[in-house]
Amino acid sequence: MKIKELKIELTKVRDFSKMSVGLEQYMTPPDIAASMVSVIHSTYGDIEGKSILDLCCGTGMLSFACSYFSPSYILGVDLCPVALEIFRQNSLEFQINADLLRCSIDDLIFINGRFDTAIINPPFGTKIRHADTRAVDKALELCNVVYSLHKTSTREYMVKRYPGAEVLAEIRYELPRKHDFHKKDKRSVGVDFIRIERR
Repeated sequence: MKIKELKIELTKVRDFSKMSVGLEQYMTPPDIAASMVSVIHSTYGDIEGKSILDLCCGTGMLSFACSYFSPSYILGVDLCPVALEIFRQNSLEFQINADLLRCSIDDLIFINGRFDTAIINPPFGTKIRHADTRAVDKALELCNVVYSLHKTSTREYMVKRYPGAEVLAEIRYELPRKHDFHKKDKRSVGVDFIRIERR
């Protein structure tokens, strides 16, 4: 599937009806999700025939993007039951088979290496301290390779914390106005798309 076609398909994914400020919920934009999985698939071959862990999955945008490249298995994990219910409804609409698990990052335990690939858009850590690195640490426990989004302002820290981490792209992330206390209709944030192999 061409990336342009994938972007159009992903616009059909239902968003959060009401986002939690405390959980830093926001849906990965369709164009970013499509670009991410296209690179993961075409450059690294880390989706087709692979088991995928979508940690902090939200309503399922990254899982649905991956589903177009024939993974062997998808598991979506999130703490929010509302997000998982929307994910379930989206999976019926998209007719994909994905398992869902309600669980916090810290409580998630599997045998090391059970999953081939993690693709995650974790909280940036502005409300929940170190939520971003906790998600990556857990993903590295469970997967061979991790693809993740992080604020560009944390790049130096991320590269130092995870030796061998590769910044694949710097993206402008448009965050729409979702709460009454937001003063602007949207806010642009610099975000790094990072690849980290388990060592």
